[in-house]
Amino acid sequence: MSAKRYLLLPIILAGCVSVLPEPVVPDGLYRLTSATNQIAASETVSLPASLAVFEPSGSDLLLGRSLVFEEADGALKLLSSAEWSEAASRQFQSAMIDRLSSPGDVDSPAVFSDRFGAVAKYELQWEIRDLVIRDDEAVVSLRGLVSQFRSGEVRSFEVTVRESYIGEPGVEGVKALIKGAREAVDGIAVQLPDLMNSMQDQPER
Repeated sequence: MSAKRYLLLPIILAGCVSVLPEPVVPDGLYRLTSATNQIAASETVSLPASLAVFEPSGSDLLLGRSLVFEEADGALKLLSSAEWSEAASRQFQSAMIDRLSSPGDVDSPAVFSDRFGAVAKYELQWEIRDLVIRDDEAVVSLRGLVSQFRSGEVRSFEVTVRESYIGEPGVEGVKALIKGAREAVDGIAVQLPDLMNSMQDQPER
């Protein structure tokens, strides 16, 4: 009797495994920038001092690897055909650092991630408010603060980009979202010198 029970056990376990859902594998993984595909600069950005760029905060749904589609009634769902290659929050942080950096210019102020633990004269802390694909447009909305480390002075900023598209959300919609995200990062980057300079003459506390 015991031998029969042992023989039946693998069969039962095999039956249990076969009914598990297959993992969903997206058709494509996407990133905002790469070494060979940097954000096209709308204008030159020259920072007055060093800057620590924090990873943006926001809704867990928007900060992760999932690409989000917003239906007409406001319902949110995840695209099964596409994902970010890594968390969206890290991609935005890296994209901003790349946009503000000046490779080869040893005299330019340092721009680095807050995770490095170094102290910068200024800090950029921001939030992803919207990062969604709709039926005919992609929407990217960012806001945040630039602060002077020693004085505690702050300046705020906000950028929203709407990028229209025609086609499938999982293809043309994703391309529109990436384009909008890159434009939003660039839109913040070009504001930073003026925001930082406006705090230059503020007395330290």
